[in-house]
Amino acid sequence: MQIPALQAVTIEILVDNFFDVFEPSRPGIVERVTPGRLPKPLVAAHGLAFLITLNHQGRLTRILMDAANDPLPLFNNLEALGHKPEEIDAVVVSHGHPDHYGGLLGFLAKRVGPLPIYLHEDTYFPKLFMTPKGRIGPWVLSADQLTQAGGQLEENRGPLVILDQVLLTGTVERTTGYEKGLPVFKRKINEQEEPDPFSDEQALVAVVEGRGLVVIGGCSHPGIVNMVKYAQKLTGVDKVALIIGGFHLTAGGEALIQQTIQGLKEINPELIMAGHCTGFRALTKLAGVFPDNFMVSCVGTKVLVVGG
Repeated sequence: MQIPALQAVTIEILVDNFFDVFEPSRPGIVERVTPGRLPKPLVAAHGLAFLITLNHQGRLTRILMDAANDPLPLFNNLEALGHKPEEIDAVVVSHGHPDHYGGLLGFLAKRVGPLPIYLHEDTYFPKLFMTPKGRIGPWVLSADQLTQAGGQLEENRGPLVILDQVLLTGTVERTTGYEKGLPVFKRKINEQEEPDPFSDEQALVAVVEGRGLVVIGGCSHPGIVNMVKYAQKLTGVDKVALIIGGFHLTAGGEALIQQTIQGLKEINPELIMAGHCTGFRALTKLAGVFPDNFMVSCVGTKVLVVGG
């Protein structure tokens, strides 16, 4: 699918699990926030929210991808970083887990007027999580509530070019043998529980001129390598400038971590930035294997992919 080559993509991490003032910056590439210069402290939380700015021939478009687990960290960090809800041109929901949409209704309530919300048709299925202490959920994202709050729902199943600039992958094609998903996740269809195949989870993909792909995931339940490979297939672009998001690796065990690392080596991206659900053990192994092109995703970080 053809999408235009953008002049730049900037991703500001509004909400993530981590905040570390000692993580280094890379001027012009990764800019970490200086806490003492902010009007209020940032808040880390188990959730994810990215503010993505697309530069297409000088025209700027801002996308909120995911809305954290709750309005509190989302609004706190928006304000601390100098942003307002009115700046956002569209919302993308990566998948139907509440740590990615929990702040969305509150966000819509702060705005005036309709706002496009892009999400997969299967996002509305009730979701459950099985733990040693019992079942958690079901969680349900309601289309009616979103519409009543001012959301203009733009649903897809397959690949979709949005805002004439970037690509939503739709249901991710699974081509690796090791990214099978975790059996603890369930969904309900017609009141029947079944293993969740995460057909609803999709990546947001941009092409930056001279740099290649920017692949932005939420939890990457279908597998981050699958997601990148599918982005390459859809766009016909092999070079990868940035992979960012949660990778959901530690919970899958050592074999999944090592096989994913090998898959990322073969893709050879310029920069990998992981956080959220990746897990501490997996993050440390990624940092060890990719000392020059891996960085931890922290609240307040700004990642810049500029064409060249």
